Amino acid sequence: SGDPDDLLSRKRQFMDPVVERLAPAFGAIWSVTVRTDDGIATYNLWESADGAREFTQHPDAIAANHQSGLPRPTTFERYAAPEVTTYRSQT
Repeated sequence: SGDPDDLLSRKRQFMDPVVERLAPAFGAIWSVTVRTDDGIATYNLWESADGAREFTQHPDAIAANHQSGLPRPTTFERYAAPEVTTYRSQT
């Protein structure tokens, strides 16, 4: 929750470089962030919950989160066995 422009700016500056560098090694597949009425929402797809958890415990991810000053998520949900359809190739 917060000002969407501010939140996106801090995410891009602090979190995105670390996520792009480290997350694939932990099984990250994709991430989508959208503006909402009261902030932003991020949806991540991981190969496993364990990989996601391990990434969030990596010292660089912890440091980036701390440096960003982003608020803790107001909600956090995990879904088992998602069905994913990709309509465009990443060429």
